[in-house]
Amino acid sequence: MILYLLRHGEAQARAHSDSERPLTVKGQQDVVSVAREFAARKLKLDCCWVSSYLRACQTADIFLNQLEQSVKSESTDSLIPEVRANIVIRKLAETTSQHVLLVSHNPLLSELNAVLTQGDITDMHILSTSELVCITMDFVGMGLGTTSFRLLPTTSPFPY
Repeated sequence: MILYLLRHGEAQARAHSDSERPLTVKGQQDVVSVAREFAARKLKLDCCWVSSYLRACQTADIFLNQLEQSVKSESTDSLIPEVRANIVIRKLAETTSQHVLLVSHNPLLSELNAVLTQGDITDMHILSTSELVCITMDFVGMGLGTTSFRLLPTTSPFPY
């Protein structure tokens, strides 16, 4: 499996509720930047699972719109910030898809990255907003993945 973890773009600090915080203009531009780099690498996606929170849904929409492939996102509450990595690992182990994009939040994505690649969270890398991490693994399980690459947004030429 090739798993892509994408943390949502920068979101506004306040909204009626945390789940309703939209992306900032900078957050949108950063997601476009990472998506264009992903597209330039001609990487394949079979499916996209996305948190039901607004900022994650916006991130998935922006990201997928930059690709030259038709992939629809599937919203799921199993990717909201409070969920733990073991829940997502079980879901990944059940899928037949080989190229999977997860669009979610911290602490979940940073924990998931650490558990899949290191087996624990001792030296956990904290994903930045709009950061994408690619993990390859023959089998889904703790410590069985290898980080292939990371994509970070480039400095935007647009004023904020």
